[in-house]
Amino acid sequence: MTLKTLVTGVAAAALVGGAAAGVTSIAFPAVSSAPAVQPVVWDIPMPQAPAPDLQTPLLQTLQALAGGGSFSGKAPFLQGGIGRIEGIAADRAYNKAAAEGKFPLTFDIANIDQQGGVASADVTATSALGTTATQNVQFVAGPSPSGWQISKTSALDLLSAAG
Repeated sequence: MTLKTLVTGVAAAALVGGAAAGVTSIAFPAVSSAPAVQPVVWDIPMPQAPAPDLQTPLLQTLQALAGGGSFSGKAPFLQGGIGRIEGIAADRAYNKAAAEGKFPLTFDIANIDQQGGVASADVTATSALGTTATQNVQFVAGPSPSGWQISKTSALDLLSAAG
């Protein structure tokens, strides 16, 4: 192969490549000239940013509170902790419900909404007897093993509903 043949081949390849690039740039207009796409909604709210995956830590909080053992050890899962008298009353109520066969409880959490350090969710609790109850529960970020605590208001609402 001579040097002339090699140079001619390289020049031809460059010419074809350049022509192809030029045709490509002509065939596809610049992105800035394309019309902007506008979202179309007919009285349907646009979905909000999804809440981070909170189902597991909130479920852990509920399971810790519904699990066996004294409520004095469950204080980290309650906003503001639990006092001595509250703990004794909660232990009595828990032991009575356990004797009636209501435990263990299973939980289903839906419609989780987080606003900063506060999350709310619809919690459905099912007892070992098969009875169910659904209530909106508020959680606050806090120093518990799950990272979440049940709010004092929701704890009092749950006690009122159970009592």
